Amino acid sequence: MPRPNDPVDLRLISKVSSLYYHQNLNQQAIAERLHLSRLKVSRLLKQAREQGVVQISIAFPEDNFIDLETSLEEKYRLKEVVIVESDISGDAINDSMVQRQLGMAAAKYLHRTISEGEIIGVTWGTTLQAMVDSIQPKPVKGLHVVQTLGGVGPPEAKAHATDISRRLSQLLGSRLTLLPAPGIVDSIEAKNVLLSDRRVKSTLELFREINTAYVGLGALNTNPVLNKENHDISSELQHEILGSNAVGDIGLNFFDTDGQEVDTKLKGHVIGISLEELKEVETVVGIAGGLQKFKSIAGALKGELIDVLIIDNHTAQKLLINPAA
Repeated sequence: MPRPNDPVDLRLISKVSSLYYHQNLNQQAIAERLHLSRLKVSRLLKQAREQGVVQISIAFPEDNFIDLETSLEEKYRLKEVVIVESDISGDAINDSMVQRQLGMAAAKYLHRTISEGEIIGVTWGTTLQAMVDSIQPKPVKGLHVVQTLGGVGPPEAKAHATDISRRLSQLLGSRLTLLPAPGIVDSIEAKNVLLSDRRVKSTLELFREINTAYVGLGALNTNPVLNKENHDISSELQHEILGSNAVGDIGLNFFDTDGQEVDTKLKGHVIGISLEELKEVETVVGIAGGLQKFKSIAGALKGELIDVLIIDNHTAQKLLINPAA
């Protein structure tokens, strides 16, 4: 015959709970002290929660957004959402302040999740620059940092992909592979020549081995390449992109409100990781904030281009209420 369940012993349950939660004894120590089996102690602790003898509460900090993070994770099937609090005045958000906050959050996420032997890919931009600026030195065994977009803009700029990759590698004490090519070339012919270079080719081949990629999500009105004063691309290419249905980009790969790639002539001039290659990366961490980037973030989420989102609370709330870009 099956053995009947033991009657609930509230006194013993309370005793075990007090030793475990108040006196910080582990289950083995409690078992030895009360002459119980370790399995019995485990069952009593489970009963303590079931009977309401132990009620666990979590004291969240005042600036906590756990519920909002969870709602976005479920809505967009994301591995994780990290939300930072940003100050807002009317509809305007202080971009530099948001970038610093996002950078600090991204640096903490990287420190928490990084593992030995990991291969990390990085693109370019001021948000990734802010992340690197916030990272504390932490050597990680066997780590490898890979530049996934050729150089765009002046090489001395801190937001330049080469500088970001090099500084990140130094801070993490890792191996470094740079992409020794411009991010944008003048012609398809020039691109083909560079792609045949063995050093460029070996870097591009590493893209398929990247475990985690850290990317910024660009909006058309904040992308320096599309500024009419910028000469990285021709005015003809600028007009083509601005006149298309593109809402944002990742590493100069432009996409629409559904997260589908927008086919422009610029693609034939860019040397870097493609959206197709990015989708093969195990974890893509998208870092972006500010209401001016809402359409870009929404498009990237709808197209499932990212797996982890680091974002400010105001833009996060709008994504939950009004996901349509």
